[in-house]
Amino acid sequence: MEWIKRKSGEIVLAAVVVLMIAAICIYNRANPITYTMYENGSINYVKARVLEVTDQQLEPVKEAEGRWLGTQELKVELLNKGHAGEIITVVNYLSTTHNVYAKEGQSLIIKADCPEGVEPFYSVYNYDRTTGLMMTGIVFMTCMVLVGRGKGVKSILSLAFTMFFIIAFLLPMIYRGHSPVLLSILTILVSTAVSMLLLNGYSAKTLTAIASTMAGVLVAAGAFAVITAVLHLDGYNESQAEELLLISENTGLKIRYILFAGILIASLGAVMDMCMSIAASLFEMKHQNPSMDFKAIVKAGYAIGRDMIGTMCATLVLAFTGTALTMMLVLISYGVQPEQLMNSDYIAIEAAHSLSGSLAVILCVPVTSFLSAYVLERNN
Repeated sequence: MEWIKRKSGEIVLAAVVVLMIAAICIYNRANPITYTMYENGSINYVKARVLEVTDQQLEPVKEAEGRWLGTQELKVELLNKGHAGEIITVVNYLSTTHNVYAKEGQSLIIKADCPEGVEPFYSVYNYDRTTGLMMTGIVFMTCMVLVGRGKGVKSILSLAFTMFFIIAFLLPMIYRGHSPVLLSILTILVSTAVSMLLLNGYSAKTLTAIASTMAGVLVAAGAFAVITAVLHLDGYNESQAEELLLISENTGLKIRYILFAGILIASLGAVMDMCMSIAASLFEMKHQNPSMDFKAIVKAGYAIGRDMIGTMCATLVLAFTGTALTMMLVLISYGVQPEQLMNSDYIAIEAAHSLSGSLAVILCVPVTSFLSAYVLERNN
């Protein structure tokens, strides 16, 4: 009984999380997504093992070391349930971009197109990366547990829940035509609350960090709304706007606010980190020095925040820059003029993402400092 008393907060949180997961799964099962742009019911992607390379006509690509052009004739064994044990012959076409070089004993993913009443057609889709991805994930989780111990395990659980909530709740609900802004705010609220309560328990410090995070994300939303209005941007400026229009005609997807929702989710991690770091530091300082007054706490919060602002903003800007690297190289190859580049939709969207996220991180400093000072003084 004593253990249950001590762990009552965690038990309640676990029960709430389980109920949310169950409710989302039941809702999605009762309301499946029915519209897809392409009918692919006859296509399956099957794991296979290369038994033999029976023939190959290949030549190396001079401009790309380690890549080949030509064809390979492969004898492969299909491994998935429903196809297990089938041995087929498939021709593997290698081009500069699709370059899956097969070897004996290697695992591949085979695209099996099996329309009714027609002979199946098989082609090589890609390398089987499942094992590699699983091993990478295991290494990541092992390192997190070894370094973080109990907190590491809780971090993994909170990350898993956040990803589940985004994939199973946010995306399907936006796809069905519900408000991207309200859904993303709800997602941020739930993810922040679950993550911080799981990692730090129920306390004034945790509640302060949650409130500060929500305030910071709402600041990001406001900043992004102003920036996009000034730059004349919305979801219709996205590179996938044509596909989104097709989806919208059939599901009611609200394209205009897709960008808005994206920046809220993208800025969450940095804002959460900033708010928790400042709040934790201020609460510990107050614990060590109870004589600190409101003004001293705020001043300390600003001092801590100033040291973090530069690196956190650089993290956000460089993250968006990294994703834009390939596109920037392509634009350079097109001989794009500076005026054309600076006024393109792509650059404007990336700039809006970076600036609004960075502004949220910056304004987290005063928000968290004042809120922490208020809570600490009130507790006194």
